[in-house]
Amino acid sequence: MDSKYSKYPSFSDLPLQQNGPHGNSWGLWGPNDQIGTLNHLSEDVVAKAAKQEIKSGKRVCLNWTLTGSSYPTLGRKTLEIKLNNKAPLKIAHDDEWTFNSQCSSQWDGFRHYAYQEEELYYMGRKAAEFAESPVPNGIQHIAEKGIAGRGILVDWYKWSQENGHTVDAMTAHPVSFNELLKVLESQGISENEILPGDVILIRFGYISQYEEMGDEERARLDQLYRKQKPENIGIEPSKELLAFLWDNKISAVAGDTRSFEVWPCSQTEWHLHEWLLAGWGMPIGELFDLEKLSKACEEANTYTFFFTSSPMNAPGAVASPPNAFAFF
Repeated sequence: MDSKYSKYPSFSDLPLQQNGPHGNSWGLWGPNDQIGTLNHLSEDVVAKAAKQEIKSGKRVCLNWTLTGSSYPTLGRKTLEIKLNNKAPLKIAHDDEWTFNSQCSSQWDGFRHYAYQEEELYYMGRKAAEFAESPVPNGIQHIAEKGIAGRGILVDWYKWSQENGHTVDAMTAHPVSFNELLKVLESQGISENEILPGDVILIRFGYISQYEEMGDEERARLDQLYRKQKPENIGIEPSKELLAFLWDNKISAVAGDTRSFEVWPCSQTEWHLHEWLLAGWGMPIGELFDLEKLSKACEEANTYTFFFTSSPMNAPGAVASPPNAFAFF
């Protein structure tokens, strides 16, 4: 932390820059900070998590295929590969990839979303700065050390099914903070067991339902999404949720939905994207494939694991595929 802060400020102390937007933590880690809440992932935190969580060596990939959202389309270009055959000069191939960095599993970086009214990004940076240089808020800063530490799966979808709830993940179904606490409790995790640097991953069932969708529903939604922005299940924004994330020193959040927070949201005064990305510098993961992870956690009877992610080292990029794994 910046030396002017003798202790970590509580949620009630925000905003830190008093003349800045609501909830900001600008300056907590110095005037030139580029990684926000990932500062919680100190070497000691990472080493402790690895020692405690890696036991069997089992690995689970959390990356959805880059062609996953092709039909129905979610409005972003999925992967196209141009294969270059180098014969007859030599028997070999190269390829060229074209895709939107947010078409599948992704981290939203700090160029993605600003405080909408003030038009300010993390640390008070402006869009004009991004056009001038790849340095401010580029994803490469996160890529330098990656994201590694203890992960916690909040398997809301499993809990919901076990409690007889029916949900359409392709609708604006809000999942409340209170429900997340109930899921954690059912998994044997109390709030006082949350550790600094933890990465919270929430399974809402979006990818499960997307992949199991019938042809008729695919066709209907594909036509609808070509006319309007898709709806999706997600977390319901609340100050209680924000206080939980901030006071527990969560380093990053992710889910298996298109936008992590419910869309559209009935609460329109502010979005989580504003607080997390622009206010705190907390990466938001979206469309993570948590299906195999759900099964692995159930089999191992634990919902904590060692989490790793290596975003692409792309200077000036807005977002990146996560290249994420869970280790047991």
